[in-house]
Amino acid sequence: MFGFSLTKLLVLAVIVGGVLLLFRFIGQRTAVQPPAKKQTKPEPKAFDTEYDAESDTFVVRKEKNQDK
Repeated sequence: MFGFSLTKLLVLAVIVGGVLLLFRFIGQRTAVQPPAKKQTKPEPKAFDTEYDAESDTFVVRKEKNQDK
């Protein structure tokens, strides 16, 4: 029962080979998938600003100067 024989060694080799092929197949299947695309937010519109000494802040210029 615990002795070595050619049949037992061949069965063991087939089992080990099958496990290696299974791991290789799983590894290739997961590596082929492209990475998920990142969803990016659209860029906010840019506004021209100017310094307002009265309020000590930057304020948006009139609408005619805004980027569209």
